[in-house]
Amino acid sequence: MRKKVSGLILCFALLFSLPLSAFAANQVNTMDIQAVIYEDGSMYVTQVWEGDFNEGTESYIPMNAPDYLTISQLTVSDQNGAYETVPEWNIDWSFEEKAKKCGIHHTDSGYEICFGISNYGQNRYAIEYKLDNVIGAYSDRDGFNFRFVNDGMNTTPTDVKVEIRLADGMPITDEIADIWGFGYDGQVEFSDGAILAYTESSIYSENYVTVLFSLDKGILSPSRQEPGSFEEVKETAFSGSDYNDTGEEVSTFEAIVTMLLSIGLPIGLIIWFFRMKKKRAEKKRQRFTERFGYFRDIPNDGNLSATYALGRLFDVCEDGAILSTGMLRLIQLGCLSPVETQQIGLMGKTKETVSLRLVGSNHSSMNEYDEYLYTVLESAAGPDSTLQAKELEHFASQNDKLLRAYIQKCENAGRTWLNQKICLKRWDMPAKLTDLTPTGKQELGELMGLKRYLTDFSLIAERGVKEMPIWRELLTYAMLFGIADQVAEQMKELYPQISVELTDYSGSMAAAYSYHYLLYSNMKQAEQRREQEKRSGGSGGFASLGGGGGSIGGGSGGGTR
Repeated sequence: MRKKVSGLILCFALLFSLPLSAFAANQVNTMDIQAVIYEDGSMYVTQVWEGDFNEGTESYIPMNAPDYLTISQLTVSDQNGAYETVPEWNIDWSFEEKAKKCGIHHTDSGYEICFGISNYGQNRYAIEYKLDNVIGAYSDRDGFNFRFVNDGMNTTPTDVKVEIRLADGMPITDEIADIWGFGYDGQVEFSDGAILAYTESSIYSENYVTVLFSLDKGILSPSRQEPGSFEEVKETAFSGSDYNDTGEEVSTFEAIVTMLLSIGLPIGLIIWFFRMKKKRAEKKRQRFTERFGYFRDIPNDGNLSATYALGRLFDVCEDGAILSTGMLRLIQLGCLSPVETQQIGLMGKTKETVSLRLVGSNHSSMNEYDEYLYTVLESAAGPDSTLQAKELEHFASQNDKLLRAYIQKCENAGRTWLNQKICLKRWDMPAKLTDLTPTGKQELGELMGLKRYLTDFSLIAERGVKEMPIWRELLTYAMLFGIADQVAEQMKELYPQISVELTDYSGSMAAAYSYHYLLYSNMKQAEQRREQEKRSGGSGGFASLGGGGGSIGGGSGGGTR
């Protein structure tokens, strides 16, 4: 849910920055920032900018700095060598006067780090400087709320990465530190003994990169002593962020309404753009499927896990769909048995429900995945060996890791199979057709060809008795693709001789899917709740697009002039 809200906010930001992004003559493609923290709380920063610069005379970084945040040791260099650091920077100098020079320009709110563009075209700049008193010593913890990249820049960087380390080499880990990120779509995490904050999509003029960081007492000896607590700094930063978001539907609804009222038609155009992009990808896959044609057999050598893994890569299967087919398989093996029961509901009305009774796991046809899922369901069923809806809801919310482990276990097995057959050149999610080897294209063709065949089942004239022996397997794959209901109904019309069996099987599929939905939806809610608790508690995770107030260091604006 948070991702949906964040996506809307990102669209909002994108809307008002489109003119700048589209027509700006200067563009910073990447901004790589290295920050090293010393024992006294000072910080040495190295920023490396790579991009295209074709207008203006200088680049500058505004620093809305309190009196204690003094700067020293400023150096700048580009691909052709080091710049001269001048004692006083004059923003009115000409292009030639600023060339190969850098300096500090003092402002009412702090100062600006300035350097001449020097050469138009592709450039790589390295800006280095030291800031005193960045880390504050608070009553409960030591830390900072520091803005590394400003909002309102006229040359917003496409990709940003910030890495923060301790100068003495001591690893920064979740055990001794807490971290949060604000102002961008991306992650903040502990990585290789450092804090790593990075964007996952292009940032625009409304975006910024702020890192809130706290450390256990006794690790550093900051010169800056603060009378309050770091908790107060955190509360200020959290204001306007989604770190305290409960994830309730009303907040999503309110966010959507706010966005629509604020920007009306333009957001529709942005959504249309992304939909068109998705449709183009779907059309490419459709053309691929049409070239391959229909596939009338079991795909991928009958490896259901491989089909699921490949389907996930190409957005053919939903996350967790293997859970429903796993439950259906247990019903097929006779390990689960649908049982109709009657319950007295409101107003004394009788309500028929379908429960699943665990019959036994000693079946010779069970594989390790069947056994794992059966064991999980056995834990959920309780002493009566019958799966009830309320039991499953409670179980999934408390044991989501067990269910996710089953889903991941199946997907990993599928990926192993795909790797053994050398189906992919690289693993991306979602994947592209160009990521496939010739073998991979054949395997994907079988998968998508079968889905197309099942979707068009009632329209295809060349059917016969070939489907009859494997109709159960075909419906299992239809369930994996999310089209089982329509395929089963088509089969009933086309094969009346097995209509009774199909009706019974449809009941089994309905039971498996119903219980899969209970398990999966409650598992996802538990995962989202745990992720929110983890990131709000400072263990890292996706950053908040809003919040981060009260930061020091950067401010607003910057880029080139």
